[in-house]
Parts: sequence; structure tokens; C-alpha cells
Amino acid sequence: MSDKKGYRYVYSREKADAYQKLSVEQRLEWLEKMNRFLYNFMPQEAKDFKEKLQKGEI
Repeated sequence: MSDKKGYRYVYSREKADAYQKLSVEQRLEWLEKMNRFLYNFMPQEAKDFKEKLQKGEI
């Protein structure tokens, strides 16, 4: 077993081609959904940092 942490995701060429065919609006909608999804699983410390960064506090 490897000592590496994290994950690896392989994106097929077919999926990449399908993504390129989406309109700009569809791509932005996908990106927004992914950001919301990832935020839900983000540690609280990372959420706090993100919010301070957005407010210009750091």
C-alpha cells in the first residue's frame, strides 16, 4: 500500500470532449455546482480561511 494521501481522478477523453461541447452557461453552472459540492466537504478551518480571503481580511 502507498503512503500517498489524497485521491486521483482520471477524466476520459470522451468526457473531456463532451465538456467542450457545453455552452459557456452550462460550463459555469457545472462549475458552480462543483464548488458548492466541494464546500460541503471542506474542513471548517478551510471554510473560515476562504471566507476571510473573500472579505479581504487576509
